[in-house]
Amino acid sequence: MTDMLIKLVAAWMLLAGVALWARREQLGLSQRMLVASARGLVQLLALAFVLHWIFDIRSHIAQAALIAVFCVLAAHNSASHYDGKVSTWVAAATGLICGCLLTLPWLAWAGAIGDDTRTLVPLGSMIAANGMNAVSIMFERMKSGSVVGEGMKTAMIPTIDTLRVVGLVHMPGIFVGMVLAGAAALDAAAAQLVVLYMIIASSFTSCLVSVLMMNHVQKRGGAGAGSPDV
Repeated sequence: MTDMLIKLVAAWMLLAGVALWARREQLGLSQRMLVASARGLVQLLALAFVLHWIFDIRSHIAQAALIAVFCVLAAHNSASHYDGKVSTWVAAATGLICGCLLTLPWLAWAGAIGDDTRTLVPLGSMIAANGMNAVSIMFERMKSGSVVGEGMKTAMIPTIDTLRVVGLVHMPGIFVGMVLAGAAALDAAAAQLVVLYMIIASSFTSCLVSVLMMNHVQKRGGAGAGSPDV
């Protein structure tokens, strides 16, 4: 327990240091960093306590419902980067859910991933988190006046760049973890590539469907002139 606390405090001191630096530069990031660090601690501790119950889920309906909850929560965060409206939240949630629906059933059917909870739920959370990042970046660019196409291009830069340098600059966690656990290097590389391809496909889908949903909702509400057309 003491060793764990020492590790956490040592890592948190790095975050606190850059938060202080950000405050000195008046970037408006320090409070968000510190609040996020506290939330992350509480949320991960809570997850650690309930994870064994989550992995006991056998129903595919329950799996899908849990992944949908991930998407809805992630969408709320993305919507805050645009206008925070419920309609934007719904659009982002629809996009993230579509990203999951495009990738997970197909990969499970093709045998590329398992259909058990220990596989689907973590991968669903990865899709929701990476899709959230992409949609948030796209929304931030759109809010600053960029057209949707430019926003989507910017949103996809991190995931595409990760794939471009994987094995050269980036040693991804799934690959390293499988190798350390005794798996063959080729099997680990294949598993990692499945995840990276999945993230790119789901993130792009999330962005595109989110914008299409926003267009649909705004046009139905009579705001077509200001809708973010693709």
